[in-house]
Amino acid sequence: MKIGVLGNIQKEVIANTIDEFIAFFQDLGYETVKFLKPTEIRNVDVVVVLGGDGAILHTSVLAAKKEVKIIGVNYGNVGFLTEFEKDEREELAQLLQDVENGTNRVIKRSLLQLNISGKSFYALNEVAIQRDYGFLRPDATQILKLQVDTPEGQNIIAGDGALFCTPTGSTAYSLSAGGAILTPEVPVVMMTPICAFSTRVRPTVFSDNTCFSVKSLKGKAILQIDGRTVTALPEGAEITIEKAPFTADFPVRENSDFFARVKNKLNG
Repeated sequence: MKIGVLGNIQKEVIANTIDEFIAFFQDLGYETVKFLKPTEIRNVDVVVVLGGDGAILHTSVLAAKKEVKIIGVNYGNVGFLTEFEKDEREELAQLLQDVENGTNRVIKRSLLQLNISGKSFYALNEVAIQRDYGFLRPDATQILKLQVDTPEGQNIIAGDGALFCTPTGSTAYSLSAGGAILTPEVPVVMMTPICAFSTRVRPTVFSDNTCFSVKSLKGKAILQIDGRTVTALPEGAEITIEKAPFTADFPVRENSDFFARVKNKLNG
């Protein structure tokens, strides 16, 4: 089994540690490669990411496209998506052995595909359609009015915008906006309004086979993928959101407990 180790060496703690992890894996008998940025990921079975949730988000799409499994070691703050803390190297070694033997559980996390003007973007957490508060255009201050069409019918959301999140993203922005917590592999997508003007507009769960067509009826918006602004959404423009054709695969250790993680990481 071939392992990649990815870390941002601009951060001193990781710069001082990444070579230690490489030597550790090599002593275990694994062929090991150092990656300094996610675009370098190739020709490995597993990438071990040294960082926090941001590093996992930046890595997930590129690793998923290349069918590379992701294991996170927390060198960030919360580390909700990481499987290990920095002092758990022996436990990490056990998981790698289980991955090599094919005896561990792998969580296949769905991603979303945003389509706009012939371009596609991918999200592990969420696609956010958010009112432009003047970030891109100083005159963009009015509320948003979005029309959302699905096979189940049409919905109109007026307010600051809407989120479309995966189960993974249900514990991120959507949770702060009032959405429910979804377990990682449930086959659904959740639509969560952002500061809706009507109390009748509530978070709604759809099958992950749903294709959403979203049109901006009023107001100027920005489109964000996992917290990163990717483009503007002018008034009258339309996008589609659907499940991506690949998954981000996260090996987990035998005693991995999702609800314990929610309690320990999100209630601090």
